[in-house]
Amino acid sequence: MWYSVPFALLCIASVVQGLNYRALTNQPCFNVSKPETPVLDPKWILSLEKIYYPAMSTVHLYRVAVDLLQKEPKDVGLSNVYYDACITWHRENNGTVFLKGFNGRKRIYETTTLSDNPDAFTFAGVGGNQEYAGTLYTLLTDNKTFFFAAVCLSDGEMSWGVGSTTPTLTEETRKLTLDYATNLGFNTEDFTELKYVACNN
Repeated sequence: MWYSVPFALLCIASVVQGLNYRALTNQPCFNVSKPETPVLDPKWILSLEKIYYPAMSTVHLYRVAVDLLQKEPKDVGLSNVYYDACITWHRENNGTVFLKGFNGRKRIYETTTLSDNPDAFTFAGVGGNQEYAGTLYTLLTDNKTFFFAAVCLSDGEMSWGVGSTTPTLTEETRKLTLDYATNLGFNTEDFTELKYVACNN
């Protein structure tokens, strides 16, 4: 079943050296669960047709890139990930949720909310390798410009990402979300920001 709310919550060396996110050894999933009361304003989240992902953990960015490209990590150049990924999430009128990036590549995701709370849902790409799949928990948002989500990936890795209505975050939002990630227990050395300078978004 497709859900329209999760789309917005979902809503990476050198060129020669490929990705090696397994070496990052990000911590396993810790005790994060869906909020007891909904965090998101449905009217706001459903009004968004496109979501940018300007800040996240390095593991998160690597996994999204590999899943979208459907390649082995070693075959994905790091410079391509940071500057050419141009990752955005979208929702079609029929509720289909999809990811776009890397000069027009598109991947559809199937989502299922957990009970009646839209802040938490499972997700996985339709077909192909499942490098980016798991359960997402929206934990922080201003219901105007951004949301912060923690993700428990299907293989036990933990990651996080910030969805935004703009390609860059304000300094206030950047500090708020990075401090929040730190307080959850994420390593600051695993923080990264996606560049949209060369993107046609």
